[in-house]
Amino acid sequence: MPTTSPDAWLALIGGMGDATHAATRAVHDALPPGRSHYFSHLDDGKLFQAAMARPVGQKLVLVGHSWGGETAARVAIRLGRAGREVALLVTVDPVKRLLTDGFLGAVRESVQCWVNIRAMGGERLDHSNLVAAIGGPWGARPKGFADRHIEAPFAHREFAALLGYRPDGMGSGWDAVGAVGENPA
Repeated sequence: MPTTSPDAWLALIGGMGDATHAATRAVHDALPPGRSHYFSHLDDGKLFQAAMARPVGQKLVLVGHSWGGETAARVAIRLGRAGREVALLVTVDPVKRLLTDGFLGAVRESVQCWVNIRAMGGERLDHSNLVAAIGGPWGARPKGFADRHIEAPFAHREFAALLGYRPDGMGSGWDAVGAVGENPA
């Protein structure tokens, strides 16, 4: 499982289901100690403060799943307005009610790179897909705003698989995370 370089700060933001399924927390726990920082989707204030406390010049990487994707996007907007652009935002099957083009445009303006991953798999009545549908899935809406839009053949609950999916030989969300901070050869 790749991670960012030492000159980048990685925050993983879990959704509402993380309280019971811990999909995002499990990825955080599998990374080397200190390489990522975990936040709940309810921790937007803590996430913003922690990101603002990072040294100027340190690259900020936000990876959010489900409601955590919406939280990561909102915090990216706040950081951008505060003069701290996010180097990479990865939204993994994000959900939000009342999604507008204005919101998506504000996200686009606040980040250097945005990868959106949409869950397209699982059983029709998979519990996590149903919960995501109730939460208000973004679906294909970010396509015209994100730098990359990936449609992955996994259920909403399969955070690690969604993040690692490489469509047609292209890079995954994890590949984008690993690339932040690398110097081109």
